[in-house]
Amino acid sequence: MNNTHEVKITENSEEAAYFAANQIPYIVWLNESNKGQSFPCGAYCVENMSDIDAEYLERVYRRFKGIPWDIAETQRLRIREITVDDVARLYELYRSRDITRYMEPLFEDPQQETAYTKEYIKNVYGFYGYGMWVIEEKKSGQVIGRAGLEYKEGFEGLELGFMLGADYQHKGYAYEACRAVLDYGVQVLEQSVYYAVVHEKNTPSRRLCERLEFVLSERIQECWLRYCFAAVHPPVVF
Repeated sequence: MNNTHEVKITENSEEAAYFAANQIPYIVWLNESNKGQSFPCGAYCVENMSDIDAEYLERVYRRFKGIPWDIAETQRLRIREITVDDVARLYELYRSRDITRYMEPLFEDPQQETAYTKEYIKNVYGFYGYGMWVIEEKKSGQVIGRAGLEYKEGFEGLELGFMLGADYQHKGYAYEACRAVLDYGVQVLEQSVYYAVVHEKNTPSRRLCERLEFVLSERIQECWLRYCFAAVHPPVVF
């Protein structure tokens, strides 16, 4: 059986349009000969062929084929992109009132949440290459929460977000996942400034931010919960 996955590399706009229309994984090589050409929106483009390594090729292939990217792995956890199949599990995790006390709930209609997830994968992962991811417990293979990074217009740096199912709290999982997410942000995304918005009564999350070496800031005065604390992370050094 041949398990080889192929990714095309082209410098021609017509070829790129054909690959895009037929969902064939491809990368555009930008150079002097194609400066005036127009390539499909969302194409993966490189200026230097040396930027294309095995990991880059794998991620391009996965994106075209709808296979979630693996983001990070720790001793107990795996962090990866969300899929539509994860939506049912999220409803199980969000069922606890403790989860929705300090954060927005999922849509009441699972079909709306599924549609939202599809758009999120396409528009957020597809455009930024990062976003909110799911946390898997290696031992059970179960999704136990979410953690990730998001860009919000008007704010400096990236927002760290996190949620852990009630049955998986107080085990150090949240710190383990968020530490891995910040590592990824620094090492892969090359970002050094982060912030987290936490409700003033959400003591566990505030303590988690402190463990992650965030410092309290008054720069964010209000959010959807009215009273929020903003923690802005200084440059992270590992």
